[in-house]
Amino acid sequence: MIDENDPPIDDGPIDDGPIDDGPIDHGPVDGSPVDDGRTVFVPQQPDQATVFEAGSATPPLPPIAPRVAARGIEVGDVLNHIFEVKRFIARGGMGEVFEGANVITDERVAIKVMLPALAADENVITLFRREARTLTHLHHEAVVQYRVLAQEPQLGVLYIVTEYIDGTNLSDVLKIVDASPEALVALLRRLASGLQAAHALGAIHRDISPDNILLGGGDLARAKIIDFGIAKDLDPGTATIVGDGFAGKLGYVAPEQLGDFDRRLGPWTDVYSLALVILAVAAGRDVGLGGSLVDAVDKRRAGPDLSPAPEVLRPLLARMTKADPTARIGSMVEVLAEIAKIEAVPVPVEKPATFPVRWIALGIVAVILLASLVVYATRHRATPATAPVATAKPAMDGIDDVRSAVASALPSVSCTWLRIVSVTQGRDQPQIALTGVAGNPSAAQAEISHALASQGGKGAVLDFSEVAPITPAGCAALDAYRQIGAPDDTRLSVAQRKFEMRRQTGDSAYAGTSAASAIVKVAVRDPKTDFTLVGLEPSGKIDLLIPDRAAFRAQLASSRNGVPITDLGGDTYRLQIDLDHQGWSGLLLITGRAPFDPAVVAPPLGARGADWRDRLVSLAAERGWQADMVWFKSIDEQND
Repeated sequence: MIDENDPPIDDGPIDDGPIDDGPIDHGPVDGSPVDDGRTVFVPQQPDQATVFEAGSATPPLPPIAPRVAARGIEVGDVLNHIFEVKRFIARGGMGEVFEGANVITDERVAIKVMLPALAADENVITLFRREARTLTHLHHEAVVQYRVLAQEPQLGVLYIVTEYIDGTNLSDVLKIVDASPEALVALLRRLASGLQAAHALGAIHRDISPDNILLGGGDLARAKIIDFGIAKDLDPGTATIVGDGFAGKLGYVAPEQLGDFDRRLGPWTDVYSLALVILAVAAGRDVGLGGSLVDAVDKRRAGPDLSPAPEVLRPLLARMTKADPTARIGSMVEVLAEIAKIEAVPVPVEKPATFPVRWIALGIVAVILLASLVVYATRHRATPATAPVATAKPAMDGIDDVRSAVASALPSVSCTWLRIVSVTQGRDQPQIALTGVAGNPSAAQAEISHALASQGGKGAVLDFSEVAPITPAGCAALDAYRQIGAPDDTRLSVAQRKFEMRRQTGDSAYAGTSAASAIVKVAVRDPKTDFTLVGLEPSGKIDLLIPDRAAFRAQLASSRNGVPITDLGGDTYRLQIDLDHQGWSGLLLITGRAPFDPAVVAPPLGARGADWRDRLVSLAAERGWQADMVWFKSIDEQND
């Protein structure tokens, strides 16, 4: 799994959702301390490895240069004559993850490869190197260990290597793991200790969720925090690029990550998320603090329901989940101190009530007699031959319930923009059709199915035939825009999903060449509301098409005799978008109060870290911004 808010068009959790590929459920990459206590950076030439002692203040970094002509790696490739690529594991917003092996030691490793488009950006590389400096210093049994940052000189790919871990993702086993008070206290202590090690180096995780906790061998006692890809230096002047996207699953992030309390982030941010993870394990299900951005903010202000947690942990979890960071426990050091106090007092064990032996014996006899009567009555009860066999009615049996459950799950599915087309009742189970885009449609489908099952909708059929797979480079933008998604997803629509490319004539922007003309209906429906239109490409490129309503009116005035804009009345318009390339394209509509700063609504590649996401969410809350998006495909009628 790669946080699809990863480094999840993460990770983390991404994702970033999880990818089920046998017993392995990796986050972006996993690792553990190197045996000899050293970390090796592999430079561009295989015979120039640089070694530095773990724990040194400033490890030397290899001279990595931007590479434009890089290609993706393939199974069988050997990177720097050391790491052989064995198997593809996952794909996310920053790159791809593979299982590999060190050809010298035969050790299994995980290899995360940065996308060529990112590796060609000098700013991205600078931030990536800074991130690696912190990550390679993390040495703790509950935290992954990033071992090698390198660039393969022949292929021109930038990659990170960590150890390979056989394990189970915590989010997949919430219902079955040991949730006893002792197990929960031990898990909290282990994870808090690992995060304290990270905080001591000046990095916060920002995405603590069940998706980003791997259980080695499926054992809760071997829990390991994965996907530090979006870890951010505590220096507010620095940025982050590893895990270029929304820093956190909407269901587990702290209130300050959603724009509350001046967006002041710190170790206390991980304190909040860790408490929700423990609460999820105690409840055996997701904590239910997701939904839309507005819902998520309101739920945090109201406070989570702590009743599923054992009584011995409730006071501590209550202090860890205070909405106001100044009222919350501020560090993992304090959390560990409170855990020590809890462990100093034996957890009370409820003893079963005792009864005289003769009463126990009489009770057993009574139970046996009662069971015999039930069996007799069942066998001799008159039942019509045509009576249907009784089956348990699912907890979720209404169309509206199913639609609501899917709608509430969509905001948390990383690297997607999905909308519900229809929900119908099939012969045996509900049928839900969706449309949109996803970096990994199968993983998104599995995540939504899992969310449905957890709410009693097991057996519902998801139709993803109209969900388009896109490249992962734009996941950061998708995951951020989704957090400000409008509750009404009918403001943008297309009559068809595919538009044929033809030779253009007349006043087309591509006259004389082949291009497709996509027709999009834009229904703002409120002349008093300002808006901006942004173009998206699967490569991650974002273009500001129309900065505000004033520019839109000017464009409309200049095209009244035809395309590209036609006024349909009621503040609704038909917009023609000419595309000179094959493949998927997106149109984003953001409504609300102006101005719409281009650096916020359409940031360039390499400027889409967690700080940008926080700024976008903050301005959306302040100016009432709401986003809608539609995707369509231009095809070559002769070749597609």
